[in-house]
Amino acid sequence: MIENLKDLEKLLKLCRKQGVTEIATATVTLKFGDMPQERSTQAINDPADPYANFPQSELSPTQLAFYSSGGDPNDDPENIQ
Repeated sequence: MIENLKDLEKLLKLCRKQGVTEIATATVTLKFGDMPQERSTQAINDPADPYANFPQSELSPTQLAFYSSGGDPNDDPENIQ
């Protein structure tokens, strides 16, 4: 039945497609885990350039605290842009 790695790969893909979670033969037992899920690398509402409105001048202590906690440049406490 399974002559090489390609045959094994075909069998595993077929089992996943059909929802099989476990395969047992006389010598081997395989249990499938959950299917991996794709992770989004960017949140839906993130701007294309997160530094677009970031101040180019030296930051004040208030701004340093604001930006170090993930503050949005549009909400800058000192409105320096």
